[in-house]
Amino acid sequence: MRLIDIEPTAPSNSQVAPQVPKGSGKKHTGVLILLGIITILVLAFLWRTVFFYVQIVRGDVEPPTTFASSLTFDSSIKTPLPKANVDSDALATKDDPHIGQDSDKALLTIVEFADFGCPFSREASYIVRALAEHTDIISYVYRDFPIVELHPDAELAAEAGECAQDQDRFFDYHDKMYQNQFDLSSNKLKQYAKEIGLNSSAFDGCLDSRKYKNEVEEDRFAGIEAGVRGTPTFFFNGIMVEGSIPQDILGKLITRFQDIDELKGITQ
Repeated sequence: MRLIDIEPTAPSNSQVAPQVPKGSGKKHTGVLILLGIITILVLAFLWRTVFFYVQIVRGDVEPPTTFASSLTFDSSIKTPLPKANVDSDALATKDDPHIGQDSDKALLTIVEFADFGCPFSREASYIVRALAEHTDIISYVYRDFPIVELHPDAELAAEAGECAQDQDRFFDYHDKMYQNQFDLSSNKLKQYAKEIGLNSSAFDGCLDSRKYKNEVEEDRFAGIEAGVRGTPTFFFNGIMVEGSIPQDILGKLITRFQDIDELKGITQ
């Protein structure tokens, strides 16, 4: 029997199976898995954000008590005392510059330890000045905590602030110094006093005599005793809050105390 050789015919174009590169299926699977993971993480982040926002609004979560990223640490304090609530009346001294009510009449007493050479104290100074809108319920007291290792002129600047307080112009001078923080030399301190209209003769004599050197040192020592380890450091009714407080957080704290005050008025 004769065998007939038949050559195989090539399949038509419609019959050719698509050529799939090796490994492409794995790549597509990997991309889908990665997108899935990213989606889950984004949803989890959004859920946590909404969850904590609702808790803060309800008052179930307290604002943070430290903003360490905006705190100038004093390296000379080797062993700071442990944080603790302190007597706000003891910190809110009568002879230091203040805004608002006397501490014994205020619903909220805020004491700040700050350094005129500290950039974070400068940042906080603009936020703190907004407290003037709440003088009906707060007492704000400014106390000196110069960190001379980092800001050599800070101690003299603190004394200059006290000299301005003699003329009842502390906060005007406070603003002027923070605006010109880059130069707190003696001559410049006198120039700033003149520019805001202080009695130059009285101011210069006060500064040259170092009249308030001991006062500034006492402020600093009181801060160390209360656990201060850098600037700015605040005490809200004795509760320590370190660092420059964002304005929205400060607003929440004040609003909370206002709510308490209103509640007292309703219940009395």
